[in-house]
Amino acid sequence: MELQVRHLRVLLAIARAGSLNRAAGELRLAQPALSHQLRRIEQLVGDKLFDRGPHGVRPTRIGRLLLARAEAIIPAFDELDRDFRRQQPAHGHVRIGWNDSALASDVFHRVRQLLPGSELTTRSDLSHSRLVTQVASGCVDLALAMICGQRSLAVPDGLRAERVVAEPSFVAMPSTHRLAAAPVVDLADLAEERWIVSSCGDGCRIVFREMCLAHGFTPRIAHDVDTLRFGLVRGGHGVCLVQPTTSESAGTAIRPLAGNPMTVQHILVWRADHPSGDRFDAVHRAAVDDYARLTAESDRYRRWLDNDVT
Repeated sequence: MELQVRHLRVLLAIARAGSLNRAAGELRLAQPALSHQLRRIEQLVGDKLFDRGPHGVRPTRIGRLLLARAEAIIPAFDELDRDFRRQQPAHGHVRIGWNDSALASDVFHRVRQLLPGSELTTRSDLSHSRLVTQVASGCVDLALAMICGQRSLAVPDGLRAERVVAEPSFVAMPSTHRLAAAPVVDLADLAEERWIVSSCGDGCRIVFREMCLAHGFTPRIAHDVDTLRFGLVRGGHGVCLVQPTTSESAGTAIRPLAGNPMTVQHILVWRADHPSGDRFDAVHRAAVDDYARLTAESDRYRRWLDNDVT
C-alpha cells in the first residue's frame, strides 16, 4: 500500500476536528473504522502521527510535518479535479493528457489539424497509470503515455490503446565524458556513474534497476528529478537515459546503448465511444508518420536503426 491523497484527507480531518469522534462524524464513518484507518496510515508511515489524550488528539512532530505537506498537496489535487472533473467536453474542446514524449508537440498539431476549430488544452503527468485513469474517468479525451520496458499498458474495458512506437533508450552524458567519442556505449561501462532519473513511478524505476543489475551493477541514483535533467548533464553531475530522437545540445553527448537494453513505448489512449474516436484513430496514424520523420531528422538514430552502429 502507498500513501494516497485520501489518507491525507483523513489526517487533516482528524487534526482539524481535534478528536477521532468529531472527525468520524464529519467523515461519516464509525469511530472504530476511523481508528482502524489511522492505525493503517501510521503503520504505512512507520511512526505515530497523533498523541491521544482525554481532551482529544494532537499531532506528533512527524504528524505535524505530514500535515504541513498535506495542506499543500490537497489543494493542488482539488484544483486538478475542478479543472478536469468528469464532464462531457464542451463542443469543439479537446483535452489531452501527456507525459515526457518527444511526440507531444506533433500530436497536439495533429489534433488541431484533424479537428479544425477545436480548442485544445493539455496537462502533463509523468505517470502513465494516472493518464489512463484520467481517460477512463473522462477527465481527458486523449492521452499520450510512455511505458518503460516490454510491459503491456493495462487499460480498462472501453478504452483503446494504440502503440505509436517502441523505441530504444540512448544515454546522455557531458561532452567531456570519457565515453563521449564512442559510437556506442556499453551499459556496464557506466556502472560507476552518477545517474539522473525521473521520479515518475509506475514501475519505471524497477525496470531501470533490473536493466542495470542485468549488466552487473546497482545504479547509483544521485539525482531524482522530473525536470532539468539536461542541465544537470551539461553541468557534469551525471548521466541519464533519453529518447533517441533527442537533439544534442551544447555540452552534451547522446549515444546509443549496446544491445538495446531498455525499450520505451509511446502509446495513445482514448475512450472507444468518444465522439471523436475516428479522428483520434487518424491522429494515431499520423503520429506514426511523425515519428518516422523525427527518425529521418536524426542521423545518429537512423544509423542505429540501419545497424551501422553496433
